[in-house]
Amino acid sequence: MTKHLILLLFFLFTGLINTAISQTFNNTARIDSLSAAYQKNINSNPQVATKAAKEWLKESRDLGIELQEVRALYALGNLSNITGDYKSTIKYTNETITILRKLKIEKGMAACYNIMASAYKSLGEYPKAIDNFMQCLKYSEKTDNKVQEANAYQNIATLYLLQKDYDKAAKNLDRAANLYRAIGDDDGVLTTLFNFANIMKEKGEYAKARKHYQTVLGYREKEGNKAVIAYININLAQMLVEEGRCEEAVTAMKKTLILLEKIQFTSDMVIVLNDLGLCEKKLGNTKSAIKYFQRALAIGEKRSLVRYSAEIYKNLAQLYQEDGDYKKALEFYQKGVTTVADQNSLDREKYVANIQEGYETQLKEARIQLLEKEQKLSEAELQQAEVKVTRQRLIRNVFIIGFILVLLMLIIVRVLYVQRLRVQKEFALQQEENAKHKITDMIRNHKLSVIQRYQEGQEEERSRLAREIHDGIGSDLAGIRIAFEHYTEHHDDKAQSKRIANAINNACTDVRSLSHQLHPLPFSKIGFVSFLNDFISQITQKADIKIQTYFFPEEDIDQLAEDLLADAYRIVQELINNILKHAEASQVDVQLTKHTDHLNIFISDNGKGFHKSKTNGIGLRNIKDRLQKVKGTLDIDSSPGHGTSITVDIPLN
Repeated sequence: MTKHLILLLFFLFTGLINTAISQTFNNTARIDSLSAAYQKNINSNPQVATKAAKEWLKESRDLGIELQEVRALYALGNLSNITGDYKSTIKYTNETITILRKLKIEKGMAACYNIMASAYKSLGEYPKAIDNFMQCLKYSEKTDNKVQEANAYQNIATLYLLQKDYDKAAKNLDRAANLYRAIGDDDGVLTTLFNFANIMKEKGEYAKARKHYQTVLGYREKEGNKAVIAYININLAQMLVEEGRCEEAVTAMKKTLILLEKIQFTSDMVIVLNDLGLCEKKLGNTKSAIKYFQRALAIGEKRSLVRYSAEIYKNLAQLYQEDGDYKKALEFYQKGVTTVADQNSLDREKYVANIQEGYETQLKEARIQLLEKEQKLSEAELQQAEVKVTRQRLIRNVFIIGFILVLLMLIIVRVLYVQRLRVQKEFALQQEENAKHKITDMIRNHKLSVIQRYQEGQEEERSRLAREIHDGIGSDLAGIRIAFEHYTEHHDDKAQSKRIANAINNACTDVRSLSHQLHPLPFSKIGFVSFLNDFISQITQKADIKIQTYFFPEEDIDQLAEDLLADAYRIVQELINNILKHAEASQVDVQLTKHTDHLNIFISDNGKGFHKSKTNGIGLRNIKDRLQKVKGTLDIDSSPGHGTSITVDIPLN
């Protein structure tokens, strides 16, 4: 009873383990599929990518896989940065950095600080942005991450571009481009070219900017990168506005707005809506302009886009002023001033924080100096006591060092002894392995030698039989034919004589054919393909069977080595004889094809077939022996009632 209970518990436990393993495997596969879905849709369909990343995060947390949780959090931060949800970018990225620090992993830090800096830049918090970019560069150098180092330089360039410091922006872009080229990152080079176009645009060099934008646009349209396509179209439309081509700009911006709404890039929608408002204002469509500004403002306030909101407040104030609604004009003007003041106060707070940090650093240094002075005063008092203690320590240390040295020597002797035993054991195993290889090679060589001698014996016996048949039976038949022809000259029974003469001629032909099959003439004299065709023709004349032949290329086959052609002939002969004896076939295909490095023989019939597990006969064993000698291969495809196909490959080297 106890035994049965233990067995039952064992099977239940095993089943639970198998279920758990299967579940873990399925969960891991699901995480991989969600990661792939995120990667596939990040630029073309951000909504699908966001859904996949959130499920990815949930699965990782449920399974307790922290590395996958880090990847999912970074993916969500990156998506939020692309779609303009910058507060979410900072939230997800801070969580990622916290887990990386907990796991003591530095590799992903550069990427995290890079996208967080980009988010702060878009929110207009430039001091925080530059701090995070510097952290990105620090971790890029620590982990030798050239990609993130280049990305940081590229983003720092965009900060300088906002400050209209075009020279510094261009220098940082050059650094980024050189790094991208060094690591072969073509995508990074294209992004750098896009930012160079932005510099040209800001400097008013619209022709050069447009040329660069069109180059990048061509590549991104091929990739289907909707995000970058939208960014380029925004900049192209803004240049149309600067050139006074507002109607063209409105058409282009409306198309871009549809694309941005489709992929939900909200922060970029603010830019386009603001530009549409400016265009409608220039075209005199005040109501349309106000609608566009109000839509932009609603998104900007929701996403905390301070830099954009301040500009939109200013544009609305001007519109209401021109429209004569001074109350609303003053209201929006005051909001714009307050927003700018808030932004400036952030910068001031950052400056004050830097001063306080420097001051605290100075205080710490002063305290350290005081402690050093106090330490020097106490050292004089301690020196006398230390002299006494030093002597005692010296004696004790001598004993300890001596003991350690003896112990180390014993350990070294032990290690060397163990290593020597290991080496001797490995050497003995190696010798045993070498001996096995030698025995195997000897057996293989002996087997090949036996096969070769057996085949040579066969050829010699065939040659002897061919000579006996040709010189003995062939000569006798020739004499009989001559005697019979002499006999028929003096007798009148022509019909009977003709039948006997035909029989004698047929016998002569059969004897000559048999003699040639047993020991053919050198193929170089008669042509291998021609000889094989004759052999097959003789068989079809005697047996009720149709044999189709295909030799390609015939001239190249005839030029092959005599030994190889002899083996090929014997193989074909043996296979056809097997078909005639056992297959009960009515149709046979024989193909010989010379390839660059091997000769292929393919023979198939429509006979009764056989089980592949059936013991091979003498014929197939002879073929396998021949192929073993020349390192050829044999493949048989057969089943009862479905005929047989045999493929032979003989190496030409």
